[in-house]
Amino acid sequence: MTIDPMSGVNVEAVSRAIEALLTLEGRPVIYHDIATGADLPVSAKNTASPTGLLPALVVAGEAVWREATGTGFGLDIVRDREAFLGFRLKCIGAGSFTTVMLATMEATAQVTTSGAIVASDLNALWTAATGRIEQAAQLRPHSAPGASP
Repeated sequence: MTIDPMSGVNVEAVSRAIEALLTLEGRPVIYHDIATGADLPVSAKNTASPTGLLPALVVAGEAVWREATGTGFGLDIVRDREAFLGFRLKCIGAGSFTTVMLATMEATAQVTTSGAIVASDLNALWTAATGRIEQAAQLRPHSAPGASP
């Protein structure tokens, strides 16, 4: 899927806003390393970077938004060996700056524990939201062609 980077939400604007918000709030961001058991602090700059935690934050925000509205953000995320988690947020092809920010802020609020954003919990948030979306889709009555009763 090719997304026109000129028609969506500016990734750098989202990055700057997330960094400013984290800095203003002073909320620490930690990443729990499963391999070592260590809680690693992540700076606001690295959290908000398109090659840092921003892809995970926006994907989690998209899951929150999709569950609420049924629509996503048209994300273009590419593999990047130099990136913190191995992925870079290249483009946000749909939605508005406001919806992306509000949904991402809600996702970070949902993974905040004892005042710290636990970035490693974003995957669990995404999995839970996606599961609820799929379950709701299965519960909806399916319309079949033909005469109605």
